[in-house]
Amino acid sequence: MGIHKPAPRVPLSSRGYIDKMDAGLTSTRGAQEIISMISSRRSVTKLILGHNELSDDGCIVLFKFLASGVGQKYRIAEISLNSNSIGNRGLLAISEYLQGNKALKVLFLQNNRFTWDAATFASFTKAVNTSHLELLSLTTNRHLSDPFVEVFLPLLDSPHLREIHLSAIGLTSQAAPHLISYLSSPRCQLHTLKCNGNTLGFRAVRSIVRAIERHNFSLLTVELYSNNLAGPVSSDNTSEDDDDEESGGPASLDAWKSSEAQIMRVLLRNAHLKRETERDALQLLRYARPLLLSSSGRATSSSSQSRCSDYSCGEAPPAVAPPPDGASASTSQGFSFHALPTELQLYIMSFLAPTLSPAQRIRIYTFASSHATLPRAGLCLPGFPGRAASSHCVLDPASMPFGVSGGGCAGGKCAGSLNSVVCHKEQQRGEWLAVVGCSAYDPHRDSEEFGS
Repeated sequence: MGIHKPAPRVPLSSRGYIDKMDAGLTSTRGAQEIISMISSRRSVTKLILGHNELSDDGCIVLFKFLASGVGQKYRIAEISLNSNSIGNRGLLAISEYLQGNKALKVLFLQNNRFTWDAATFASFTKAVNTSHLELLSLTTNRHLSDPFVEVFLPLLDSPHLREIHLSAIGLTSQAAPHLISYLSSPRCQLHTLKCNGNTLGFRAVRSIVRAIERHNFSLLTVELYSNNLAGPVSSDNTSEDDDDEESGGPASLDAWKSSEAQIMRVLLRNAHLKRETERDALQLLRYARPLLLSSSGRATSSSSQSRCSDYSCGEAPPAVAPPPDGASASTSQGFSFHALPTELQLYIMSFLAPTLSPAQRIRIYTFASSHATLPRAGLCLPGFPGRAASSHCVLDPASMPFGVSGGGCAGGKCAGSLNSVVCHKEQQRGEWLAVVGCSAYDPHRDSEEFGS
């Protein structure tokens, strides 16, 4: 008698994946096959469709479905369309789907057939700006070249975009001014830029590195490898300071190594300032919340039942016990902080967060002083629609006893970032830091904090 073996367990998260990489899908027939697979499932979070031949026709059919009322019920977070022979017509269909899309976070479009067309690129950029896309890859689309970034980067103004891949798309030194302008602008919220395998040249690369050093504090990863020129250095005007420019042939290997060391130092600086900014922001919130709300007793009862047990998440410590009966506030406390003018209160609290800029502190004060942002039960940070109290951590398998499977947090308690692959407290902290603009260092420290 044979032994019955149970079917292997399939994680719930992977059931939402449709992986048809290199599956021979072609044109509209392939798109209809994908649509049938999507329609047969309750939820779909990833579409992995690389190395097929959907082309423009298949792409248009697929994204018309995804943009329809039925298709929008599927909260797809990642789409990969690498090497699908997609051209400008397909890119326009993708742009229509991106318009106002808050679900899609990752879009891979490597090695397709996009060609120069200003109107198409402008429509695509405007769609990216209205979406919540966080990662965009256009690597190895060699026909994009300099004209693409001339349209794309000046229009790019997405507060959500964190990572761009522009490797091997035919960029030359003519693209450097547009890269420098974007990276130096407050519009840039990137933490990763990959621009390998182009022909920017040494002068352009060094100018980009200088611009990041002087003006950009959000980037944590920058890749500018394999950008040397085969011929002599061109006399472009990309450099901010050309007093020490080489005259003549290509830059030496030592010069490239020096530029690489410089960008590493800049990125280490940005990472350090990011940690300090986030730490100061959470600390300021922890103390600003009770100080700015304690003058009103309306929040005491509601907040006491919904505070986190771990105050490191950024919430306030337990409220101070009220004075005993018959004792006045002045005799029991000796000094009333709230008797001070508001401007002076905020100025004193600013010393708790010296790394933050005035604008960052004001946003935290505004958040902390609002009763609408008080935490709900089971949440570490408030104010994020769709956050259910059942949010859980994905445990690190290496931290669990042998033979134990599953995930989540026992008893509704967070497992902590050290024992989790995904920690919901860390996710909420990251979302809150982005909401108040404290996910990166702000160098604008010369503005007045309090208006007259």
